[in-house]
Amino acid sequence: MINEIFVIIYGLAVIAFVAWNIKRGTFIIEPSKLIPSLIIVFVLLVVILILNGVPFDAALGIVGKVGAGGIMFAGTVPMIGAAVGLFRFGDEYGPNIFYARNHITGVIDTVASLVMIFGGLLIFRLDLVAVGFFFFVLIPFCGNALANAYYYSYHRRLEK
Repeated sequence: MINEIFVIIYGLAVIAFVAWNIKRGTFIIEPSKLIPSLIIVFVLLVVILILNGVPFDAALGIVGKVGAGGIMFAGTVPMIGAAVGLFRFGDEYGPNIFYARNHITGVIDTVASLVMIFGGLLIFRLDLVAVGFFFFVLIPFCGNALANAYYYSYHRRLEK
């Protein structure tokens, strides 16, 4: 139960941090400083859990699951946003805008699949790594199929 609570809190912190960065228009904490800061926070969490009587291996497991859950959550939100954005906007800016949206969605989905692979490796879940690898391999094919379908349907609409 404590793992799920930590993951929810960490996910909300990630969303708040990203929203604050977007509102400000620049990084609040540079990524080169954010990673060491997160490592320090996770080490402090392990120390606090050990001082509260949790065994070392269990404390590492809890912190690893919290970190992996936050990483997975941080990778899922842009993936869902890209999927919605792909089909949300119309062709009012011209017929080629779909290809730009398709490219953006492919890039975001590829990064999200790499996040899934990394999160699975962090918590030693090979099924999660396998699904992430499956997405990583198939995302370019899906993007190509969407682009071809749009191209041929657009030309059919022009002929009518």
